[in-house]
Amino acid sequence: MNRIAVISDVHSNLQALTTVLARIDTLGVDALYCLGDIVGYGARPVECLDLVRARAAGAVQGNHDALIADPSLRLDFNVYSLAAVEHNRALIPAEGLAWLGALPTSLRPGPDLEFVHGSPGDRDRYLVFLDDMLEISTTLMKDEGPGACFFGHTHHQVLFDGQKLQRPQPGEVQVEPGCRALINPGSVGQPRDGDPRAGFAVWDRAGRVVTYHRVEYDVEGARREIIDAGLPRLLGDRLLQGR
Repeated sequence: MNRIAVISDVHSNLQALTTVLARIDTLGVDALYCLGDIVGYGARPVECLDLVRARAAGAVQGNHDALIADPSLRLDFNVYSLAAVEHNRALIPAEGLAWLGALPTSLRPGPDLEFVHGSPGDRDRYLVFLDDMLEISTTLMKDEGPGACFFGHTHHQVLFDGQKLQRPQPGEVQVEPGCRALINPGSVGQPRDGDPRAGFAVWDRAGRVVTYHRVEYDVEGARREIIDAGLPRLLGDRLLQGR
Protein backbone atom coordinates (compact mmCIF):
# COMPACT_ATOMS: atom_id res chain seq x y z
CA MET A 1 0.00 0.00 0.00
CA ASN A 2 2.01 2.93 -1.31
CA ARG A 3 -0.37 5.47 -2.89
CA ILE A 4 -3.19 6.37 -0.51
CA ALA A 5 -6.12 8.70 -1.14
CA VAL A 6 -7.34 10.49 1.99
CA ILE A 7 -10.72 12.19 2.32
CA SER A 8 -12.32 13.94 5.28
CA ASP A 9 -15.40 15.87 6.37
CA VAL A 10 -17.84 14.66 3.71
CA HIS A 11 -20.78 15.95 5.75
CA SER A 12 -23.57 14.25 3.81
CA ASN A 13 -22.68 16.11 0.61
CA LEU A 14 -23.36 13.48 -2.03
CA GLN A 15 -22.58 15.72 -5.00
CA ALA A 16 -19.11 16.48 -3.65
CA LEU A 17 -18.38 12.90 -2.61
CA THR A 18 -19.32 11.29 -5.93
CA THR A 19 -17.22 13.84 -7.82
CA VAL A 20 -14.21 13.26 -5.56
CA LEU A 21 -14.50 9.48 -5.85
CA ALA A 22 -14.68 9.75 -9.63
CA ARG A 23 -11.45 11.78 -9.62
CA ILE A 24 -9.75 9.33 -7.24
CA ASP A 25 -10.65 6.50 -9.61
CA THR A 26 -8.39 8.10 -12.24
CA LEU A 27 -5.35 8.41 -9.95
CA GLY A 28 -4.26 4.80 -9.53
CA VAL A 29 -4.31 4.70 -5.72
CA ASP A 30 -3.89 1.53 -3.69
CA ALA A 31 -6.31 2.42 -0.89
CA LEU A 32 -8.72 5.08 0.33
CA TYR A 33 -9.09 6.23 3.95
CA CYS A 34 -11.65 8.60 5.49
CA LEU A 35 -10.90 10.87 8.45
CA GLY A 36 -14.46 11.09 9.73
CA ASP A 37 -17.48 13.37 9.74
CA ILE A 38 -19.03 11.36 6.97
CA VAL A 39 -22.41 12.73 8.01
CA GLY A 40 -23.84 15.97 9.38
CA TYR A 41 -24.73 19.34 7.77
CA GLY A 42 -25.87 17.98 4.40
CA ALA A 43 -29.02 16.36 3.07
CA ARG A 44 -27.80 12.91 1.91
CA PRO A 45 -26.32 11.04 4.87
CA VAL A 46 -27.41 7.52 3.90
CA GLU A 47 -25.93 7.65 0.41
CA CYS A 48 -22.64 9.14 1.67
CA LEU A 49 -22.38 6.58 4.44
CA ASP A 50 -22.99 3.72 2.01
CA LEU A 51 -20.34 5.01 -0.41
CA VAL A 52 -17.68 5.45 2.23
CA ARG A 53 -18.39 2.01 3.67
CA ALA A 54 -18.12 0.46 0.23
CA ARG A 55 -15.03 2.30 -0.93
CA ALA A 56 -12.80 3.05 2.06
CA ALA A 57 -10.25 0.61 3.43
CA GLY A 58 -10.80 2.27 6.81
CA ALA A 59 -12.45 5.26 8.48
CA VAL A 60 -12.22 7.01 11.82
CA GLN A 61 -15.01 8.62 13.81
CA GLY A 62 -15.65 12.34 13.63
CA ASN A 63 -17.55 14.36 16.20
CA HIS A 64 -20.63 14.62 13.96
CA ASP A 65 -20.55 10.87 13.39
CA ALA A 66 -20.40 10.33 17.15
CA LEU A 67 -23.29 12.64 18.05
CA ILE A 68 -25.55 11.35 15.30
CA ALA A 69 -24.89 7.80 16.48
CA ASP A 70 -25.37 8.62 20.17
CA PRO A 71 -27.76 11.45 21.13
CA SER A 72 -26.76 11.13 24.80
CA LEU A 73 -23.34 12.68 24.12
CA ARG A 74 -22.76 16.23 25.29
CA LEU A 75 -20.84 17.95 22.52
CA ASP A 76 -20.54 21.66 21.78
CA PHE A 77 -22.73 22.09 18.68
CA ASN A 78 -24.53 25.22 17.54
CA VAL A 79 -28.23 25.26 16.64
CA TYR A 80 -27.57 24.87 12.91
CA SER A 81 -25.35 21.83 13.43
CA LEU A 82 -27.87 20.29 15.84
CA ALA A 83 -30.66 20.69 13.30
CA ALA A 84 -28.59 18.73 10.79
CA VAL A 85 -27.74 16.12 13.43
CA GLU A 86 -31.42 15.48 14.08
CA HIS A 87 -32.23 15.41 10.36
CA ASN A 88 -29.40 12.97 9.55
CA ARG A 89 -30.10 10.70 12.50
CA ALA A 90 -33.74 10.27 11.44
CA LEU A 91 -32.69 9.08 7.98
CA ILE A 92 -29.90 6.64 8.84
CA PRO A 93 -31.04 3.08 9.62
CA ALA A 94 -30.14 1.52 12.97
CA GLU A 95 -27.40 -0.62 11.45
CA GLY A 96 -25.73 2.46 9.97
CA LEU A 97 -25.94 4.32 13.29
CA ALA A 98 -24.33 1.36 15.03
CA TRP A 99 -21.51 1.34 12.47
CA LEU A 100 -20.87 5.05 13.03
CA GLY A 101 -20.89 4.57 16.78
CA ALA A 102 -18.35 1.75 16.56
CA LEU A 103 -15.80 3.61 14.43
CA PRO A 104 -12.34 3.92 16.00
CA THR A 105 -10.91 7.32 16.83
CA SER A 106 -7.60 6.47 15.17
CA LEU A 107 -6.16 4.02 12.68
CA ARG A 108 -2.50 2.98 12.35
CA PRO A 109 -1.83 0.89 9.23
CA GLY A 110 1.85 1.07 10.14
CA PRO A 111 4.26 2.91 12.45
CA ASP A 112 4.83 5.53 9.74
CA LEU A 113 1.14 6.28 9.17
CA GLU A 114 -1.79 7.37 11.32
CA PHE A 115 -5.32 8.60 10.60
CA VAL A 116 -7.33 10.67 13.10
CA HIS A 117 -10.17 13.18 12.95
CA GLY A 118 -9.14 16.00 15.27
CA SER A 119 -5.74 15.10 16.71
CA PRO A 120 -4.07 11.98 18.10
CA GLY A 121 -5.72 11.09 21.40
CA ASP A 122 -8.48 13.71 21.08
CA ARG A 123 -11.12 13.34 18.38
CA ASP A 124 -12.57 16.81 19.01
CA ARG A 125 -9.38 18.88 19.26
CA TYR A 126 -8.76 21.41 16.49
CA LEU A 127 -5.19 21.56 15.20
CA VAL A 128 -4.99 25.18 14.09
CA PHE A 129 -2.12 26.88 15.88
CA LEU A 130 1.57 26.35 15.26
CA ASP A 131 2.35 25.51 18.90
CA ASP A 132 -0.28 22.76 18.95
CA MET A 133 1.06 21.20 15.77
CA LEU A 134 4.63 21.38 17.03
CA GLU A 135 3.61 19.63 20.25
CA ILE A 136 1.80 16.82 18.41
CA SER A 137 4.49 16.38 15.77
CA THR A 138 7.28 16.25 18.36
CA THR A 139 5.42 13.70 20.47
CA LEU A 140 4.67 11.47 17.49
CA MET A 141 8.25 11.73 16.27
CA LYS A 142 9.51 10.64 19.67
CA ASP A 143 7.05 7.77 20.00
CA GLU A 144 6.75 6.52 16.42
CA GLY A 145 9.57 8.03 14.36
CA PRO A 146 9.29 9.63 10.91
CA GLY A 147 6.04 9.37 9.00
CA ALA A 148 2.73 11.10 8.48
CA CYS A 149 -0.36 11.72 10.58
CA PHE A 150 -3.45 12.71 8.62
CA PHE A 151 -6.11 14.76 10.41
CA GLY A 152 -9.33 16.55 9.47
CA HIS A 153 -11.87 18.55 11.50
CA THR A 154 -10.67 22.06 10.51
CA HIS A 155 -11.80 21.81 6.85
CA HIS A 156 -8.53 23.45 5.69
CA GLN A 157 -5.79 21.91 3.56
CA VAL A 158 -2.57 22.30 5.55
CA LEU A 159 0.82 20.66 6.01
CA PHE A 160 3.09 20.89 9.03
CA ASP A 161 6.51 19.31 8.53
CA GLY A 162 7.75 19.65 12.10
CA GLN A 163 9.08 23.16 11.48
CA LYS A 164 6.78 25.25 9.34
CA LEU A 165 3.06 25.39 8.59
CA GLN A 166 2.03 25.48 4.94
CA ARG A 167 -1.32 26.07 3.25
CA PRO A 168 -0.51 24.48 -0.10
CA GLN A 169 -2.11 25.18 -3.44
CA PRO A 170 -3.28 22.13 -5.42
CA GLY A 171 -0.28 20.10 -6.50
CA GLU A 172 2.62 18.13 -5.09
CA VAL A 173 4.49 18.93 -1.90
CA GLN A 174 7.65 17.03 -0.96
CA VAL A 175 7.82 16.09 2.72
CA GLU A 176 11.39 15.89 3.88
CA PRO A 177 12.58 12.67 5.55
CA GLY A 178 13.21 12.61 9.27
CA CYS A 179 10.02 14.39 10.38
CA ARG A 180 6.55 13.44 11.51
CA ALA A 181 4.34 15.45 9.17
CA LEU A 182 0.80 16.51 10.04
CA ILE A 183 -1.32 16.58 6.90
CA ASN A 184 -4.89 17.81 6.49
CA PRO A 185 -6.43 16.84 3.12
CA GLY A 186 -9.17 19.45 3.44
CA SER A 187 -12.91 18.86 3.34
CA VAL A 188 -14.86 17.02 0.68
CA GLY A 189 -18.27 18.43 1.53
CA GLN A 190 -17.74 21.57 3.63
CA PRO A 191 -14.58 23.51 2.63
CA ARG A 192 -13.93 26.45 4.95
CA ASP A 193 -10.89 28.06 3.33
CA GLY A 194 -12.72 30.31 0.90
CA ASP A 195 -12.52 27.82 -1.98
CA PRO A 196 -15.85 26.04 -2.57
CA ARG A 197 -14.25 23.19 -4.50
CA ALA A 198 -14.10 19.78 -2.80
CA GLY A 199 -10.70 18.90 -1.35
CA PHE A 200 -8.75 15.70 -0.79
CA ALA A 201 -5.15 14.48 -0.87
CA VAL A 202 -3.04 11.57 -2.09
CA TRP A 203 -0.03 10.37 -0.09
CA ASP A 204 2.90 8.68 -1.82
CA ARG A 205 4.22 6.71 1.11
CA ALA A 206 7.52 5.70 -0.46
CA GLY A 207 8.33 9.05 -2.06
CA ARG A 208 6.97 11.10 0.86
CA VAL A 209 4.99 13.31 -1.50
CA VAL A 210 1.53 14.62 -0.70
CA THR A 211 -0.58 15.83 -3.62
CA TYR A 212 -3.40 18.20 -2.78
CA HIS A 213 -6.46 18.14 -5.03
CA ARG A 214 -9.45 20.46 -5.50
CA VAL A 215 -12.36 19.51 -7.75
CA GLU A 216 -15.40 21.43 -8.87
CA TYR A 217 -18.76 19.79 -8.19
CA ASP A 218 -22.46 20.66 -8.32
CA VAL A 219 -22.41 23.09 -5.39
CA GLU A 220 -25.79 24.57 -6.28
CA GLY A 221 -27.33 21.09 -6.36
CA ALA A 222 -26.00 20.31 -2.88
CA ARG A 223 -27.22 23.69 -1.62
CA ARG A 224 -30.69 23.19 -3.08
CA GLU A 225 -31.03 19.75 -1.49
CA ILE A 226 -30.17 21.18 1.92
CA ILE A 227 -32.81 23.89 1.59
CA ASP A 228 -35.43 21.52 0.16
CA ALA A 229 -34.83 19.15 3.09
CA GLY A 230 -35.89 21.90 5.49
CA LEU A 231 -32.42 22.33 6.95
CA PRO A 232 -31.16 25.82 7.89
CA ARG A 233 -30.52 27.85 4.76
CA LEU A 234 -27.13 28.89 6.13
CA LEU A 235 -25.87 25.32 5.75
CA GLY A 236 -26.55 25.50 2.03
CA ASP A 237 -25.59 29.08 1.33
CA ARG A 238 -22.14 28.81 2.84
CA LEU A 239 -21.20 26.09 0.36
CA LEU A 240 -21.17 28.75 -2.34
CA GLN A 241 -18.34 30.65 -0.62
CA GLY A 242 -16.48 27.70 0.86
CA ARG A 243 -17.15 29.01 4.37
